Amino acid sequence: MTASKRLLPVKRIAESRERKAAKRFGDSKRHVHEQEAKLEELKRYHQEYLERFQETSRNGISTAQLIEYRAFLEKLELAIREQTRIVELSQNECTSRKQEWQKKHVRTQVLGKAVDRMRSAEQKVEEGREQKELDDRNQRNRRN
Repeated sequence: MTASKRLLPVKRIAESRERKAAKRFGDSKRHVHEQEAKLEELKRYHQEYLERFQETSRNGISTAQLIEYRAFLEKLELAIREQTRIVELSQNECTSRKQEWQKKHVRTQVLGKAVDRMRSAEQKVEEGREQKELDDRNQRNRRN
């Protein structure tokens, strides 16, 4: 068995690992986008609620309503801070998954090039062998 054929299973394993890493990276990117969308939704809702609060307070508001509005705004702000933290963690994980995929991609590329070089070298050796046999045959035919 040639060296290039012996290396093919290793290359296939590397390709499989690269595909899995690419899938994890893609899943991670989708998760980041989902978390960012949730954060934007919370911010939008907070802004709308704040505007409603300001409009209501211009027309006069009871102390109980004021306390309710403020408590709810504080809860929204807390949710926004927590969601911001989740987005940051998701982005960090996505960056890590991307680096993991890139490493596996480079390994796959290196193995692919190594197999190609081996095949090329093996082909040259085979062509040299065939040429030598052809030359030997021609030389025998000339003698006869």
